[in-house]
Amino acid sequence: MKVNMNSCGKLHFGAGNTKIFSDFDGTFMPKEYNHDVICNNSSPVNEDEFSSYFGEFKQLLAPEENGKKTTELTISTGRNLGEFNYYMRKIKDKGLSIPVPDKLIVTNGGDEFLCHTTNYFENDKENMFEEWEVNTSKRKPLKKYIINWDGHKIKNHIKSFISRLSGCPLLIEPSTHQGMYGYKGDMTLQEDIEKLPLEDRTNYISLRRDGDSQIRLTAPYGSQYIEELKGLSDELLKEGYSIDFQVRENNGETFVNKADSPNEWCNGTSIEMKPKTRGKIKTLDKYHHVKVMVDHIIQNDSGDLVIAAGDGSNDLDMLDLSNYIDGMKSSDDFSKPEFREQVSRLPLFTIFVRNSSSVDDKIKKFERDFNFDGVKRFIIVDKNDETRPKSLVEAIKIAKEEYSKINEEYRKNAQ
Repeated sequence: MKVNMNSCGKLHFGAGNTKIFSDFDGTFMPKEYNHDVICNNSSPVNEDEFSSYFGEFKQLLAPEENGKKTTELTISTGRNLGEFNYYMRKIKDKGLSIPVPDKLIVTNGGDEFLCHTTNYFENDKENMFEEWEVNTSKRKPLKKYIINWDGHKIKNHIKSFISRLSGCPLLIEPSTHQGMYGYKGDMTLQEDIEKLPLEDRTNYISLRRDGDSQIRLTAPYGSQYIEELKGLSDELLKEGYSIDFQVRENNGETFVNKADSPNEWCNGTSIEMKPKTRGKIKTLDKYHHVKVMVDHIIQNDSGDLVIAAGDGSNDLDMLDLSNYIDGMKSSDDFSKPEFREQVSRLPLFTIFVRNSSSVDDKIKKFERDFNFDGVKRFIIVDKNDETRPKSLVEAIKIAKEEYSKINEEYRKNAQ
């Protein structure tokens, strides 16, 4: 990818819009308000601090006085649609609120949903995002990175495969495979199973509702169906699909009963399928959504800014600016002037929220490499370091200020 230039050899600047892509858990949602705190009341929420923090975020995202909205928020989460909506309902149940994202990307790079519920926390609507709000047009630009994947057709093939199994298993499609300890209200496989007659409770295969770009299956622990489901890989390959097929044993996100004990529950095995990609990123993930936006800004010479933020190892591909530059074969290439020149022109700044030391070496390298000319393109948030920003809100403001230094038109137009 080369940065597009106008006929005078200069970047075209203008709109001054900011597109924020943020991981959810530990990044947009600080770790002190994690799932157990919000959904299971594992510890009390300091409502004043919660409202103060998200009040700052709301102000950051608010439209200008003329009503023009210049900052757009997209949340990317490992949760699926049902799980994210559940989290939002629990926030509402506590009488709290957060900024409503403009868009939601589920299952770490799966489908994107568009929000039409800007006043979610002030009304009685059950879900912040609905299944029919999926952005089907987003699937088209993502397909240039995907090899031979059609989620709808693959699911139909899977259902046909299940119907041919000798045991005639029941097909169940719950919102989540996680247990009732995390989710309740007709969302879980556990709830679906416990409604069945005792004799049917261990003869099922569950297909989780994860949208178009990820497919997850499970069956009772110890069931012959897990082994039989592995045969899907060969069938789908024969059909011409190129998929990343994984078997995850003792998966903490998969809660199933035992084949020989219908009322005993444990962590189970899941079969997971994702599309493969043409680039160095193995499967479709949140990085690809950010890349689509970055490419769009460059190709249209809009002068907008993308800010991507995350807090874990699964976010590093999205935060690695070298992944947005064609021609780099290794991290050592970054020392070459031509690659630094391309990075200096990217309309992308990235933020890492440091909640642990697990990837310190990597993020320190990012900071050293990408901030080579004094511009803070890669920013680390660390509450325990007085020299760094203490919150994502503060880091976003810094990113906008830094981009303004090198883009005069953005400085004039950005909020």
